[in-house]
Amino acid sequence: MLTENIHFYKRASSFYEEKQLIARKALPFIDNKTTMAADSSSTVMELLKLLQDRSDLTLLTNSAEAIHVLAQSEIKVVSTGGELNKNTLSLQGRITKEIISRYHVDIMVMSCKGLDINSGALDSNEAEAEIKKTMIRQATEVALLVDHSKFDRKAFVQLADFSHINYIITDKSPGAEWIAFCKDNNIQLVW
Repeated sequence: MLTENIHFYKRASSFYEEKQLIARKALPFIDNKTTMAADSSSTVMELLKLLQDRSDLTLLTNSAEAIHVLAQSEIKVVSTGGELNKNTLSLQGRITKEIISRYHVDIMVMSCKGLDINSGALDSNEAEAEIKKTMIRQATEVALLVDHSKFDRKAFVQLADFSHINYIITDKSPGAEWIAFCKDNNIQLVW
């Protein structure tokens, strides 16, 4: 079971090519008039890099890295504020959740540490999971961006059950069981 809290830059280098591929596959789900929430995951960061020229995009994020990288972009960035977790480069805490609750977005994009058919999307950091849960509640749609290693992988904290997920975007086929599961649960699976 996954409980570790690996530093953002180390996570960013793991499965890097897969993350770039997933980001490109996620682009059609974000049009330039979308309001969007994004978590602080390294996979989502790759998508945000591809959206830098989107002048009509408003982004709500708790990612310190996204705020830094997008500072010179065309995107309107709304920071959640909160306490900085120096390991995950995310803003967390009560203030963060309160700020997120003030907004509604068309789509929330996130990643997770593991996916289990029975347990849903799972994470290793409880504080980060609480922020993501708040973002999910404020979103019309939720896109989960995960590389192939996340399927059938357990982690410490339940983040969301699959009734909250509209899209799962990954780098390769997760197998027949997952394809059937997503179809049965009205989740658009993209690989």
